[in-house]
Amino acid sequence: MNWTTFLLTLTLAYAAYYGLNLLFDLLITRKPPASQDNDEILFFEEHTEPQLIDYQEEPEPVVPPEPEPREVPQPPVGKNGQQNIASAIIHATGAVGLKQLFSLAKGDLIEHTRAIPY
Repeated sequence: MNWTTFLLTLTLAYAAYYGLNLLFDLLITRKPPASQDNDEILFFEEHTEPQLIDYQEEPEPVVPPEPEPREVPQPPVGKNGQQNIASAIIHATGAVGLKQLFSLAKGDLIEHTRAIPY
């Protein structure tokens, strides 16, 4: 067997395989019956009685009272007008609001002592 007959045999095998595959797909697909309309309109037959809906006033929603804003303690001001932070160990619970957090960050009052995990 030389290269020419090998390639010719391989090409005929592929052509036969794909030809049979195409014929099989065409025979498997079913054609819709001729009596069926292709309008693509759905009809639903439901026997429901209409209901009368009355307007009912809803009660006033209960609004909880707003909590009083907490005062953020300001650190003492030094001789040159800068704010000083005490040199003791700082323990924080992290229970500050978002606005307070931004105001603390703006005043350089946030100290992070641990490594940030990534």
